[in-house]
Amino acid sequence: MLGEATYRSPVRSPVRKPIRRCYSASPLRGKQELYCASPVRELRSLCKERGLKVSGVKDEVIERLVYDDEVLHHTDAADRAVEAATQKISSFRRNICILASIIVAVVFNPFILDRIEHSDSMGASPNLLGRASRLMRRKLSNMRPNLHIGKQQQQHRGKVITARVTGKDLAEAYQSIKSEYETLALAKNAKWKVLSTHTDGSQVSIMKHKTDPSCPYVRMTSIMPAPVDEVWNFLSLDNWPKTMPKMDPFYEGLTVISDYKHKGIEMRLARKRLKRIVAFGKRDFTFVSVSDHPRGDGAWVSGTVSVVTDEIPRKKGYTRAFQDSIAFYETLKDEAGNPSTKLTIVFRIDLNDSSDGGNGGFIPMWMYVKTVGSTGMLSVQNMKKQLLLMRAEQDNAKCELNWVDRLINSSKCDG
Repeated sequence: MLGEATYRSPVRSPVRKPIRRCYSASPLRGKQELYCASPVRELRSLCKERGLKVSGVKDEVIERLVYDDEVLHHTDAADRAVEAATQKISSFRRNICILASIIVAVVFNPFILDRIEHSDSMGASPNLLGRASRLMRRKLSNMRPNLHIGKQQQQHRGKVITARVTGKDLAEAYQSIKSEYETLALAKNAKWKVLSTHTDGSQVSIMKHKTDPSCPYVRMTSIMPAPVDEVWNFLSLDNWPKTMPKMDPFYEGLTVISDYKHKGIEMRLARKRLKRIVAFGKRDFTFVSVSDHPRGDGAWVSGTVSVVTDEIPRKKGYTRAFQDSIAFYETLKDEAGNPSTKLTIVFRIDLNDSSDGGNGGFIPMWMYVKTVGSTGMLSVQNMKKQLLLMRAEQDNAKCELNWVDRLINSSKCDG
């Protein structure tokens, strides 16, 4: 009809949905495809776990998760780059330390150059070690024109014993060093250099060996607050598991192989183990412990002599070290008339495997020489302390076992 308005509903244009970016060229494309195939409920739960905004349609939630993944991806990549750079720096520092160790060790043991050229056990590349050893050869050839590196005769370490160990062999090995060490301990004109002293009269001295300056003599002297038999027992192998850890912080253990006897001299073949010494590996010593006849003046004598025998082969993980020692126990009395002992120990130690066929060890001798004075004195003082504690324990035990003595001599047992 004319004049009559006709109502028409407005025509709405179709809403164009945004295109999902599920297949973009991203290293995280796999995750994007997984998000597109997942229901929106799971995607929102994932946003909630990550602390992201939860509301919105599926495309918005996916975009939010993808952005978060990209941030995490780039963060991880940065962390990996930093870690790789740190490893390169650590490798460089390690190589510098190895080179410094080589330089220090070569000053005292030039023959190790032959070994490090073919060694891959130090944590550096063989090319680096080879270049370092060749460089040191050229430098040392200029500094020491008379030194034939690689052909130098290695120092003898330990007495070689036949495969079948006998008491006679061990006794001869001991006698071969006894007179030498006894002369050094008693000679008044010997050129000992004092390294350390104590107010109680204890002393640690050192003297250069005539033919082997890399392994000097060391002498320790002290007055022990106990009779000779107690000091002797303290140093006996039977008591090492209890006494040695108090004197040597690196002591690990002892294995007695067998006992021998020859012309009244009692001997024990044994192997002592040491823990890692700071950054250096474990050590072990193969030796014969000797209980000798008393001297003409009544002083007791004992000793340890390093031996080389097939019965105690080198053990994997340990560097075979060397030690010879002679100990003298002289009876004395203190000011109060109580028995005491003057203990004198003369020894030589090489913590490296410097014998023929040995595998080195890389502990520079200057480090040993610099520290043997303080460590030796510390061992002496710890020994005196332990002897006093053992005597106090023995006195308390006697008082507890004998109640009659406790009543008669209460002043000794009380307190």
